[in-house]
Amino acid sequence: MSTDRSDPPAETLSRQLRENQLDPTVAEGLRLVIAFNKITDLSDRRMIIELAERLVK
Repeated sequence: MSTDRSDPPAETLSRQLRENQLDPTVAEGLRLVIAFNKITDLSDRRMIIELAERLVK
């Protein structure tokens, strides 16, 4: 695995998904993190967080 820290975090996560055999749950979690980080509107992020909190209950 490369130790080059110049990659943006989303690229690092994407590379991890491509290069490693991950547990399916971990892979889905990484995909969610990547998608969440693409949301730029703070109110949209808050809405996603609130929906996730309700689903956990």
